Amino acid sequence: MRYCQPDSRHSGSSQKRNPVPIDDLLDQLERAERDFVGKEFLAPVIPSHPVAVRIQGTICQITVPPEVESGWAILRSLSTGKGEFVRKATLLEVSRYLSLFPRVKLVLVEKEERKWLAFPAQSGDTRFRVKGPVAVFLPEEALERFESIEARFDGRLFWYEGRDTSRDPAIAAYFRGELLRQESDGLPPKPDDLHKPGLSREEREAYAWVLSRIAQARRSRVETHLAEAVAHAGAELHSFVERGDAYVVTYEVDGQQFTSTVRRNDFTILTAGICLSGQDELFDLTSLVGVLREGRSGLAP
Repeated sequence: MRYCQPDSRHSGSSQKRNPVPIDDLLDQLERAERDFVGKEFLAPVIPSHPVAVRIQGTICQITVPPEVESGWAILRSLSTGKGEFVRKATLLEVSRYLSLFPRVKLVLVEKEERKWLAFPAQSGDTRFRVKGPVAVFLPEEALERFESIEARFDGRLFWYEGRDTSRDPAIAAYFRGELLRQESDGLPPKPDDLHKPGLSREEREAYAWVLSRIAQARRSRVETHLAEAVAHAGAELHSFVERGDAYVVTYEVDGQQFTSTVRRNDFTILTAGICLSGQDELFDLTSLVGVLREGRSGLAP
């Protein structure tokens, strides 16, 4: 059985080498390809993704039948572009395969179908730099956000190896608990407001990324609700700014822009931006737009 391992040749040698004729290189590749056909090899399988195998320095994309389950498998090559499933790989075989590649420690931030997005953790392999988030493939079940894990990098993708047992799991639980809290702005605490001993800079960066995603999703929801509120009365939302417990909303009614301040929780009016004789709070954003449209209609010739 073969392992799909990286090319171990190194460049930059001070010794001069005689160039190999192109015909000889092609003959070598052809022999290697013939030798590869019919052989069994271990590889990670991801549905709808071909398996990458290096043959004489050339990457070949091996397709496997779509019914093959995601995971570590022993495959048999039918050609240099097609393979078949033989059996599942054992834990020992997977461990030997992963040991071929450098290890990196990561912090999980978000699950996406069959993979996790992760940020670099406090320590890791110094032979390369990880700029998160990166995708980690073939993770085990029951992993949770902010857990520290170990993965292997094959030069192209990150493969899950196991939990990082050197890291206190209480750290991940703390971060998850903080995400459930709400500050005055309706969002979880900011990274600088977290004060549990032992938090690393990289873990705070991972938390900040998750927080930014929550804030972005929340802003998108608010924007949708504000747009629906003004559109219901025939206006168009231009922009909004969050200020404390209120939104300052700019919108267009029949070609003219207006700016009003509304409460964050129910969009009732704090300041209409027009004279309502002190009755601003009797309106919400939708009814205010209706008043503006009626007023403009009354001014039409």
